[in-house]
Amino acid sequence: MKNLTIALVQMESEVGKIDINLSKIKKYVDEAALHKVDIICFPELSVTGYCPKNSPKYAEIIPGVSSKILSQWAQDMEITILAGICEKNHNLDPYITHLICMANGNIFTYRKTHLAPHELSFFTPGDELPIFEIPQVRFGIEICWELNFPQITTFLSLQGAELVFCPYASARTPKDRQQTWHIFLPARAYDNRIFIASCNALGQDFGGGLMVCDPEGQIVVEDYQGKESMIIVNLDSSIIEKIRNPNNNSLFQSYYPKFLKNDLFKKE
Repeated sequence: MKNLTIALVQMESEVGKIDINLSKIKKYVDEAALHKVDIICFPELSVTGYCPKNSPKYAEIIPGVSSKILSQWAQDMEITILAGICEKNHNLDPYITHLICMANGNIFTYRKTHLAPHELSFFTPGDELPIFEIPQVRFGIEICWELNFPQITTFLSLQGAELVFCPYASARTPKDRQQTWHIFLPARAYDNRIFIASCNALGQDFGGGLMVCDPEGQIVVEDYQGKESMIIVNLDSSIIEKIRNPNNNSLFQSYYPKFLKNDLFKKE
């Protein structure tokens, strides 16, 4: 990992009003580019708008209109854009997908693997937990409900993720969101020695929220004002390098003991 700058956005997305949502996304991308941000992350289904009963009506193919627009912005602004979209799935229920549009023109997808109970009747779960990489960092994505499963974060970390983005569309008040995140996001970061960067949707019943934790489990920044905003955060790679590089710091042995010698934890 190298030092990098990320941006997180809490915003309201109107269901089915994709042009309006994209216009709002563009405003934040432009602002982030001015600050030389490397990756900007938007909430779950931020392009389509979140409503399990209605979002599937507006599902898109990938690559398709919205993903190509976002990809062009990523290339023009030299920034990686992470944005949520409802993805068509042939004749089956669509996916809750997060787009990864990179500055080099590549478009990747992460499909939510663990659907919340109220989503099961409307969406299809994904079946992969990929790692993505730009020159500065290797990162993974977990979407909302998935943060209730600590094994997912551990799996991503063991596959090499140094940073995990957590886009949400969670119907909690700002105070409730803060209290909940304070319980498990620092734990996910500390236990797996990774950066955690989370953003929640606004509008309807969504109370928003932004939070970044470092690999020591410390909260770097947070925002629960309940209004649309973006935070920009510089991530210091030395925090994770001193832990993960056994040649640089003997503490590696205490954080990652005998388990790394077991076949279960070996990297291919």
